[in-house]
Amino acid sequence: MRKQSDKPWERREGESEKAFEAFVIYRDLGLDRTISAVVKRLEKSRSLIDRWKDRYNWSERALLYDNEIEKRALAKAVRERKSMSERHIKIAMQMQRKALEALQLLPVEDMFSKDITNMMDIAAKLERLSRGEATEKTESVTEIAGELKVNRIDLSMLSDKELELLNELTDKVTST
Repeated sequence: MRKQSDKPWERREGESEKAFEAFVIYRDLGLDRTISAVVKRLEKSRSLIDRWKDRYNWSERALLYDNEIEKRALAKAVRERKSMSERHIKIAMQMQRKALEALQLLPVEDMFSKDITNMMDIAAKLERLSRGEATEKTESVTEIAGELKVNRIDLSMLSDKELELLNELTDKVTST
C-alpha cells in the first residue's frame, strides 16, 4: 500500500493511476481549469471525471497547488531582489571608491571635474536606492517679501561628508 503524501496535489491513498493522471491534467490547466477540458483531453465520460473530481477533492487540491506555486514564485522573487540589491550596493561602493581615488589624485585647481562629481552622484543614488532609501533630497522653499524662507529640509539622508560640504557652503554664503 502506498504512503499518503503530505502534499495534497500528489497522488492520494486509494486514487488509481488513471484518476491521478486525470487530476494532474486538471491541476495543470491553471486558469483554463475545467472538467470539460479534462474530458476532452482524456476522451473519458463526463460522469467518470465528475466522480473522480468529487471523490478526490480536485478543486481544493488544485487550489492548494496553485497557492504553493505562487508561494515558491514569491520566495524566488524576494531572493532575486535581495541578490540584485546586494549586487547594486557593491557596484555603488566600488564606483564611490574609484571616484574618491580619482578625486584624491586631482590637483586642487581641477577639483570641479564633472566626471568625478557625476560618478559620485550616481554611485550615492544607486547605493541609497539599493538600500531602500530616497535618492533625492527635497525641500520646500517659499519667497516672502523678497526673502527666501526654507520651510523644511530633511538632512537625515546626507552622509557626514555631504553634511560637512553643506556646512562649508553655508558658511561661504552667510559670510558674503
